Amino acid sequence: MIEDECSVKTRALVKNLLYVLLIQLAFEITFINILNLFNISSSLPTLVIDKVLFLGLLFFLNNKFTKKRIPFSIKLSINERKCVFLIFLILAILGLTNIQNFLDAFIIGLIACTTEEYLMRGIVLISLLRIFQNSKNNYLRILLPIAFSSILFGLDHFINLYSQNFIMTFAQVIATTATGFVLASIFLRTRNLLYPMLCHFGLDFLIVITKGMPQDTNVSLVSVLLPSAFYLFISFVILVPILIKK
Repeated sequence: MIEDECSVKTRALVKNLLYVLLIQLAFEITFINILNLFNISSSLPTLVIDKVLFLGLLFFLNNKFTKKRIPFSIKLSINERKCVFLIFLILAILGLTNIQNFLDAFIIGLIACTTEEYLMRGIVLISLLRIFQNSKNNYLRILLPIAFSSILFGLDHFINLYSQNFIMTFAQVIATTATGFVLASIFLRTRNLLYPMLCHFGLDFLIVITKGMPQDTNVSLVSVLLPSAFYLFISFVILVPILIKK
């Protein structure tokens, strides 16, 4: 009886998670098409409007469907505060070397780390951990949610086909999937969404501060394979204590 009840709850969560994923995708596609319909060019202000509305939608969807408590805390130890301060100091110094991109890098990093982490490491990963929590294999109970959430994170970037070519988009999907493994591993180790958010912010900030706003340029798929493999290795190293403990 208890087992049947658990199965019912799991199926309901799977269904609700699918609702969240489909609705958020529909929102993004609709927003892009509205911009195209009225010939509004994609810019930083439109991106901010999009992501602010998107974050509000995610709060609503989580409250309505998945109902997951997202662990987030800014109460850090002294050593943790020192590390965070050092990271932001380094980013600020790097930002001063290319001051014309600083505002773009900061805003893009901020909106990406909040919306994407809340959705993928918050709603999706936590829901998947709940779905697979009764798996008999302890390793799969952890690795499958990480893998699925990271793949979904990567696939979500196919929406960039609206603004860039396929090769660049596919390379981005591969890179973000691998990055998703690292961010998910950090989230599981720290049990605090703040840390993957900080890492995500740092990555996007560095990319924009050095290369500027994303553009449709030629990117070799081979060029993303080695970094992606390195990210997967890093994620495994981060996960080792959890896997051993389990």
